[in-house]
Order: sequence, then structure tokens, then C-alpha cells
Amino acid sequence: MCEVAIIGAGCQFPGADNLDEFWRVLRNGENHVIEIPPNRWNLEAFYDPDPAVPGKTHVRRAGFVDGHDKWDFKFYGINEFEALKMDPQHKFVLDSTFMALENAGISKQKISGSNTGVYIGMFGSDYANLFAPAADESDNYTLTGTSNSIVAARVSYVFNLLGPSMKIDTACSSSLVAIHLACQALRSGECDMAIAGGVNSLMRPDIFIQLSRAGMVSPTGQCQAFSENADGYARGEGCGIIILKPLEQALKDNDPIWATIVTSVNHDGQTVTPITTPSPQQQESLLNIVFDRHRIDPESVDYIEAHGTGTKAGDPVEVTALGKFFQKDKHPKQRLIGSVKTNIGHLESGAGIAGLIKVLLMHKNQEIVPSLHFEKASENVPLDKYNLKVPTEVQPWPKNGNRYMRSCVNSFSFGGTNSHAIITTPVHPSNGPENYDTSISQEQ
Repeated sequence: MCEVAIIGAGCQFPGADNLDEFWRVLRNGENHVIEIPPNRWNLEAFYDPDPAVPGKTHVRRAGFVDGHDKWDFKFYGINEFEALKMDPQHKFVLDSTFMALENAGISKQKISGSNTGVYIGMFGSDYANLFAPAADESDNYTLTGTSNSIVAARVSYVFNLLGPSMKIDTACSSSLVAIHLACQALRSGECDMAIAGGVNSLMRPDIFIQLSRAGMVSPTGQCQAFSENADGYARGEGCGIIILKPLEQALKDNDPIWATIVTSVNHDGQTVTPITTPSPQQQESLLNIVFDRHRIDPESVDYIEAHGTGTKAGDPVEVTALGKFFQKDKHPKQRLIGSVKTNIGHLESGAGIAGLIKVLLMHKNQEIVPSLHFEKASENVPLDKYNLKVPTEVQPWPKNGNRYMRSCVNSFSFGGTNSHAIITTPVHPSNGPENYDTSISQEQ
């Protein structure tokens, strides 16, 4: 089976406009969930502490990217009139893609005309809905600028890429599903390289109102993953992109290699009711599928980047599924488990890639960063039972005698689409191909 390598990464997250700043946020344990700023909407007009009040939300906080409406559109060959009508998610994706290509050492000239695929997870339409009351102001730029279907196509057009190009929507698992599809395309030979990730943007209060009525979002405005104080999730925006290539070709091309990746996806079907209920059976089944299919020993995993939303329904199911799977060994080692949502909020269609980039940065720096807002586990989240521990301070990567670091990333959706990725990075001073031992990706 073709091994897939991650050769570049780029991001814009709350508190971080690039990878270096994101590492600072993670290592310092920074919390970038803030009160909703007035340049998004009038918070007081839509706020009420009672979530049952029609047309109101009981949420005052979320994670936002600074300068969401400021960017060098001319750099991408986009004129001023088109830029004014473009969804900020298009901007986030273009900027993060450029950063990821730059991180991989790939120029616009080099990638132009190549058989490169683009797979972007996205489901929000806040910006498009801003134009709904003003139909008389719409034009051809409004059509392309506010269409979700254009987000991947715009990357392919701007960089002149000729491979498959698609936007994927499976709600909160969208970005990790997009990465899975990109890996599948590389293995099948459908494309030679792939750009994959996800994006989210918060421009209107509508979804906050709906989520408040559904009881999914936190009135305290924070993802308190696994904690006894968990009361729902906090929303966030941003974008993460990675560059993928077959490992063998990446080595031939002398590409910088962050890690290798394997993925899998499944669905809950009717194992639970209603459709929004997470399925412990299918989450555990997915773990069996991905580890068995790629012949990876679960014992080799040191760290789990969980979906970890901080919801009363989600966290207990996820930890139980993970615990049962890793408990198969009679003497399971202690594993660390955390959630990037505690730093930047839940990026929904960009959530999986945020967790994956967090893992890449931890592997690169050989450190575990803290998961915030955790003191005591909820009585319904069986961390101790399954020998799982939430890191609350920076610590060195566990010394286990392996030649590699291995982590896994979970991402689920309220529609039942589950996704999982396993990330493997050799332990050495740098991630260059000159010391990347291909046998490591095959080790059990």
C-alpha cells in the first residue's frame, strides 16, 4: 500500500496567523476564545442568558481570527471588486495554502500545471447569508464569492492545478474526511500531490441561536474537554492546510517530511437515535478498522488528540470508545489525551485539521502541550478506568525506546460521519528526507 507523507503545513487560527504563532499558543497554554467583537455583529441585540428565548443566543464568546477582512488579494490575481464579494473562508484557504506550499518549499511556478488535487472541508455559509437581504447588490462576483462549491476550485484556479478539486461537507468531521479522500486519491494514482484541510468562519449569529436552542453550545463560552465543568462547546473559526504526497516520491524529490499519515472513515448508521447522538460502537469500530487495515500496533500510540468538544454527550462516548479499544492489551500503558478546542474553540469543519496540525507541531518539537480548563474529570468520562491522562502542563515526549513518535487524531460529526488519522514521525533532530527511515512507517 502506498505510504502518504505530509510535506507541508499552513494555518490561520485564533491567536495565530502562522505555524510559529500557533506553536506559541499551544506551548504557552493560551486561550483565544474571546467575547464576540462588534465588527462581527451586535452581541447585545442577540444575547439573552435564557437559551429558550426566540431569536436569541446565550453565548457571548467564540474564537476569532484577527483581520478576517484584510488580505493581499492582488497577490492572487483577484481584483478589488471581486475581493469585496468573497467569503473570508476563501481568503483563509488561499493564504493557508500558500503558507503550506511555502513550508513544503514549493513555489507557485513549480506547482502550476501539475496534477495536484484539492480537498477542502467546509460547511458554513454565514457570508453568503449576509447578501440574502440585498439581492439588488448581487453580481457575478457575489455568485462565485459566496458559493461553497468554489472554495476548492478557487485554489485550483489561482495555482493552476489540474487534479481533482472538491469541497467536502460532513459537518464537524469535514476536514479530516477531506484529508482521507486526498490520501485515497494519492494511493489510487488519481493525483500526484494533494492540498487538503478545512475552514470555518463566523459572520452571523444565526447558527449560535440554533445551537443554543439545541443545547449544544457552552453558556460559559469555553470547550472544557473531559472536565466536570463541561457545559457544551465554544465555536471557533480559522483554516488549516497540509500538503500530501506519496512517501516514495517525496523522498525522491527531497521534500521536507513532517510525518506519514493513515486514515479511515465510517458512519453511525442507525446504531444510535436520534441522528445527532454519537455512537460508541461505531467510534470503536473505526479504530479497529484503521489500525487493522494498516497493521499498526495500538501500543505504539503515545498521544490522542481527541475530538474533545466538552459536551455532555460527546466526551463520555469518545473516551469510552478510545478506552475500550486501547484496553485490549492486558497491561495498557498510560496515554495522554487532549483537545485543541480548549485553546481556540471548535472550528467545526476545520476542527480535525486544527488537531492534526497541533500533533505535527508537538512531534516536531518533541513536546506535549497542555489541554486547558481541566482540573477534575467528569464522573461520566472514564479517564482513570482506561489509564488516560489529560496533560495540564508542557512535558517532553514520552521516552518509550521507539524510533518514532505516533499519535492519533479523532474527528466526529453530529450527522454521524466519523474519521480518524494516525500520524507517525521519526525521532531525529530534523524532519528532512536525508534521515527519514522508510521502514519506520511499517513498524508495528
